[in-house]
Amino acid sequence: MRLLPLRFIALGACLWLCWPLSSQALDFQQAYDYARRYDPSWLAAQSERDAGQQEHALGRSRLLPSLSYRYSHARNRSEVEQSTPLGTTTDDMRYTSYTSAITLTQPLLDAAAFAQYQAGKARANAAEATLERAYQALAVRVLQAYTDVLYAEDDIALAEAHLRSLQEESEKSAYFMAHGEGTRTDQLEIAAQSRLVEARLIEAEDRLQDAHNALSLLMGSRPASPLTPLSTVAWGSALASSQEVADISLAEWQALALAHNPELAAQRSALEAARHHVQAQNAGHLPTVQLYARSQLSDSSAENTIGQRYDTDSIGVEVSLPLYSGGRVVAASRQADSTYEQLRHELDAATADILNDVERQYRLVRSSQRREEAYRQSVEAAALRVEATQRSLQGGERTHLDVLDAERERFEALRDLARARYDYLVAWLSLRWQAGRLDDADIQQIAYYFSDAFHD
Repeated sequence: MRLLPLRFIALGACLWLCWPLSSQALDFQQAYDYARRYDPSWLAAQSERDAGQQEHALGRSRLLPSLSYRYSHARNRSEVEQSTPLGTTTDDMRYTSYTSAITLTQPLLDAAAFAQYQAGKARANAAEATLERAYQALAVRVLQAYTDVLYAEDDIALAEAHLRSLQEESEKSAYFMAHGEGTRTDQLEIAAQSRLVEARLIEAEDRLQDAHNALSLLMGSRPASPLTPLSTVAWGSALASSQEVADISLAEWQALALAHNPELAAQRSALEAARHHVQAQNAGHLPTVQLYARSQLSDSSAENTIGQRYDTDSIGVEVSLPLYSGGRVVAASRQADSTYEQLRHELDAATADILNDVERQYRLVRSSQRREEAYRQSVEAAALRVEATQRSLQGGERTHLDVLDAERERFEALRDLARARYDYLVAWLSLRWQAGRLDDADIQQIAYYFSDAFHD
């Protein structure tokens, strides 16, 4: 009977490593595939990219020929007064008129149109980079939500095992007190720790609900089956990837981020578009030149041409020189300048944030192996302490309070070890994301760690 608590502790220790799986367990790859089909943010990013791609066509259209057709048909009534030596005469004229014209124009010199064309190309590039950013971010978001669910489940399993262990200790303490060996203090301490663990269990259940909600939002529906956990075999394989990070210096990772991070690429393109927009607004002071060709057919187009039909073809050059627009050009230019400066400062801020995050993820990945080793040794040491304290309790050298402290440290060490492993995987994927190196192979590698291949 004295070994029962250790069995419960061992059960709690391995629950997070060997959570029973059904044949319908949901692995990371399946969760990610669902997210690619249903995540609202990802779908919105695709629509944003599609809309942004049209910016190139819109800008180019201002440089291409424009063909238009105009037709008008009217019934007219006109009173014409005419002074003559004999007095004033009035004619009441009623007639039908129409005009049909087709016109082709081709810009020859239009600085604003060319600047808008360049801005459209830059905005299209920004939209493409934004989609790439959203694509890479989706994998990180799914992994974060997926591991949050697993961690909450681990915490619940450990808390429940801890409560069972405390119940065992409470029963033993009551037995010892009945035989004059225990103390009231032991029972009070057990009750106090039970209340704390129950509070932690409630908190873990709330976090599990929040984590399920976050994952459900990504997947489009709540998972109907348990998630495939990370196995110890997979963890050994995952740690090998930390060597790749160690082989590249922090400065090199930051250089990769500056060169390939899709968010920075999108903001640079947006800044380039803003620069061309400034040029387009400044071009409001410049003349425009366009070539036009027109074919027009008109009948009775005015009172003095009633009954006359004209078929006119013309070709020529039209020059337009703006002289005054009420200050619109100046105001628009100043507004464009301010927007450009705003985007430039936002790019500087985003660059600093991303470089800082690269450093943070880099340190976390590099230290993960040492942290995991430290937590694992802490778990082993805590397990040995529990066993030693149990034996000392039997010999009268330790109290139930010592056993409770040893068990609490073991469960905390198990919880910290689980969190460290999940944090490492998120940090590894986030580092590659911020450096612009995250691709489908990385997603497949993460999916492999959570696949049934490690649980057969």
